[in-house]
Amino acid sequence: MLKSKKKTIIIAIIILAVIGVIFAFSGSKNKTEYTTVKAEKMTLKQTVEATGQVESASAIKLNFKSAGRLEKIFVKEGDIIKAGAKLAQLESRALGSQVADARARLAQAQADYDKLMAGASEIDIQISENSVAQKEQSLITAINTLAFTEAKQTTELTNLKTAALDTLKSEVVTAKGALEEINNTLADPDAEDTLAIKNRTILKTAENNYTTAVDLINQSQTKNNLLNLLSGSEEIFLTLDDLKTALSSVAQALSDTMNVLEATLTSADLSETELDTLKTNIKTQQTKISSSLTNVQTAKSNLNSKITYYEDQVTYYENAVKDAENALSIAQAQLELKKSPARSFEIQSGRAKVDQTRANLDLALANLGEAQIIAPVNGIITKKGFEVGEQTSLATPVLEMIGETKLQIQVNVPEADIAKIKLSQNVAITLDAFGPDKKFMGQVIFIDPAETKIQDVVYYQVKIQFMSGAEEIKPGMTANLTIYTDSRDNVLVVPSRAVKSRDGEKYVEILTAEKNVTQKTVTVGLKGNEGIEILSGLNEGEEVITFVKK
Repeated sequence: MLKSKKKTIIIAIIILAVIGVIFAFSGSKNKTEYTTVKAEKMTLKQTVEATGQVESASAIKLNFKSAGRLEKIFVKEGDIIKAGAKLAQLESRALGSQVADARARLAQAQADYDKLMAGASEIDIQISENSVAQKEQSLITAINTLAFTEAKQTTELTNLKTAALDTLKSEVVTAKGALEEINNTLADPDAEDTLAIKNRTILKTAENNYTTAVDLINQSQTKNNLLNLLSGSEEIFLTLDDLKTALSSVAQALSDTMNVLEATLTSADLSETELDTLKTNIKTQQTKISSSLTNVQTAKSNLNSKITYYEDQVTYYENAVKDAENALSIAQAQLELKKSPARSFEIQSGRAKVDQTRANLDLALANLGEAQIIAPVNGIITKKGFEVGEQTSLATPVLEMIGETKLQIQVNVPEADIAKIKLSQNVAITLDAFGPDKKFMGQVIFIDPAETKIQDVVYYQVKIQFMSGAEEIKPGMTANLTIYTDSRDNVLVVPSRAVKSRDGEKYVEILTAEKNVTQKTVTVGLKGNEGIEILSGLNEGEEVITFVKK
């Protein structure tokens, strides 16, 4: 009986212990633990890690990232250059306009945001209203100036077209007079027996060239008759060129006819005085045709120079109108901003707009920068592949140079990282042969625009040149590289794992002082080694959740 009672007590104790363990486990399981990090300001760096081998430096091949017309080249073969020097430039007017437009948009966005945050007094509003009125007047002035220039362009070009058409008609008449004089000379019955008697061959040449000149003048006259003030400038230029060719043919026929007269003897039917008169008549026509050629060239030059002049003028004043429109838009935006109270979503929107327009400007500047070749290192130019005005090719370097350093490192960079890498970026280098504590510095000097596939994975070849202190280094050594691709100073940073995505938006989870979890929508910027930049939506010092344990 005693044993049975003792056994019952033991069983009861075991049951209670098991129940206690279950409750304890259940309680700990239901408790959620959060790992948090404070959002703090710091310098954020973005790098790309790569490994390669040291090799003897070959010629550095310099090219643009895209083909285009070479506008300027600032060096020649044999020139000694310094790192950072501008070497060549593609035609980049359109890219320059994109930069100007992006800069104007950024200025407008920044002005909007600043005014939104500062608010405005009545005096500020009055000043802005006056500014808008001034910008409106400036725009009206720019539009009127453009309209005046276009009207003047129409009038002057019409007058010059008229002058060119008159020149075409009058010089054809002059040419026909010269041809008639040639015909009268070659067909003069008094000179028939002794004409070119000293050299009969030149008579045949003169007759053939006369026939050619007649055909060309007739063709030119036919084209002239089809022209009017509505004809295009290029059509008039072509007809003027055709007439120049025809007049040159007439000039040749006159010269041949003079040669015929020089080979002619006087006779009973052709006196010395009559022969001299024939020569004088031909010389007179030669003078007239020479003047005709000058008149035709002058008509073409006058029309062409005015067309070019007014194209430049109209473009200038069109840009002035655009500038005035941009200035007015900025002034109007600033006035509207001053009159409106700022709301939280407007502040976030304004900040995002500034960031977006700044990114657009950075992109436009990057595109413009890619239209230039900048010397990556000190060295000497060894080869020039193109001349100004030629179309460049990605297959042929524009320039080749040799750097001062005799060693370089070649690495294969994955497709995901290549967009971050730019020429002249600094590179920290360690070599297995010297250990991780000895660091060398280098610069990116070449980025191959063509892909390289390694086991079906896309890579791009990048070359780095040592900046200094490479005397101990040997070809073949293994190099570990840290390429510094971007950085931001004094920016708000959180760990990358703290930022989550939902419906196209980025957000973070915040642990409040009361241990409650709230979500905040954020705008992010640069993703670097230390974390990710927060542009808006979060304050410094807030506790951001990075891990949840349930």
